[in-house]
Amino acid sequence: MNNRPKPKAMPFLEHHQLPRIEAQQQAPVLIAGMHNSGTSILAEILHKNGVFLGNNMSHYESYFFSVFINDRLIMGSDESWAKLPLMSIEEVMSYKDTVGPFIAKHWIADYLQCGYDGGSMWGIKDPRLCVLLPLYLDIFPGAKVVHIRRNPDDVAASLCRRKKHGVGKLNDFDHWKQLTLEYTDRVIEYSAKASAYFELDYETFCTQSEPVTQSLFEFLDTPFTGETKDLLSKVTPSKIGSYEKYQKGAEKRFPAIARRLIEKIR
Repeated sequence: MNNRPKPKAMPFLEHHQLPRIEAQQQAPVLIAGMHNSGTSILAEILHKNGVFLGNNMSHYESYFFSVFINDRLIMGSDESWAKLPLMSIEEVMSYKDTVGPFIAKHWIADYLQCGYDGGSMWGIKDPRLCVLLPLYLDIFPGAKVVHIRRNPDDVAASLCRRKKHGVGKLNDFDHWKQLTLEYTDRVIEYSAKASAYFELDYETFCTQSEPVTQSLFEFLDTPFTGETKDLLSKVTPSKIGSYEKYQKGAEKRFPAIARRLIEKIR
């Protein structure tokens, strides 16, 4: 016998009860930064402190933006984010008249399903925003950009050791470093076109998380609370210096590789 309680029926909404989205409310906070640069913890802090993110995927990302729009409609595949050279600005902007209006019209329906109230501050977190920033600033001319930057050597070392979606594990330090530099350069190039731009240094964020976050919240005009302070306990300097750790690991691996090669020759 099924004793599970019946779900409560959702009340019907009259058409005049639907959220009204004014022009100024449509401008999101764009959280940009290379993979493994602290975008996820930054997004968590913002999501729990007044900036609503779609958050129906891991790492505080929106399926609508990260997968459906950015991967499938624009970049073409789930591994394209890792390819060099980056999509050219001309190619990115070629989606202005097709994907652009689709995003502007339909993002609200996706976010309402995730619990968005239709009026509070909202945002998008996706490292692909670094590549696609020219298009997003055209779609949302009032957008604020929050850009987190990490030492490119540490980013590359971190990516060498991890499996990433669509790519798997790619132990190619030079590739990851070049990709990181190009992601960063694209954001910096277009930072002046944003209505407002705030840049965080990852290393400073890890060592001085409270004052950095306070400055960010002032930029976004959102209150810094005791809950915010508790959440910042997750931000630690433990991942600073990934490149040095990577080098030491390579030094340990090299003698073993050399021995195997010598044995094969013999």
